[in-house]
Amino acid sequence: MFKLFLFVVLVPALVMANVNFRPCPNRAPTPSRLRVNDCFGDKCVLVARKPLNAQASGITSRYDSATATTRIIARFLGKDVGYRIRPELSNACNGGIEGGCPVVAGNTYDFVLIDEVLEVPAINIPVEIEVSVTGDGGVVLGCVRFNARIARG
Repeated sequence: MFKLFLFVVLVPALVMANVNFRPCPNRAPTPSRLRVNDCFGDKCVLVARKPLNAQASGITSRYDSATATTRIIARFLGKDVGYRIRPELSNACNGGIEGGCPVVAGNTYDFVLIDEVLEVPAINIPVEIEVSVTGDGGVVLGCVRFNARIARG
């Protein structure tokens, strides 16, 4: 009975676990929680050529914006490893920001990124990943950094 209790309590908690993250140096708004695939805490492995499913919830924008562009940078020891988001995923108004654009200052939004085939260099090293959303005139609507390991697919 106790094993069943642990299973019922712990499995949903792990599936819905949050990733530890930190703000970007530009002091842009951050989410209240971040979920990435089956990552938990500081343990996050992203596999090349496999799906990526990320959700940042509870971001409060400081700016109004009719547009929103997603940018992702992966760094190893502070150096950009050259990953670029596919163009069809960069328009955050079309599928990234739940509810679409415009983004209204003071309102809270959720951001979802689903990439069916993560095209990253299979480098098998720890990286810092920065995901940011910029709006009209380059204002940053939200930004977050977290650690992960890119594994060979």
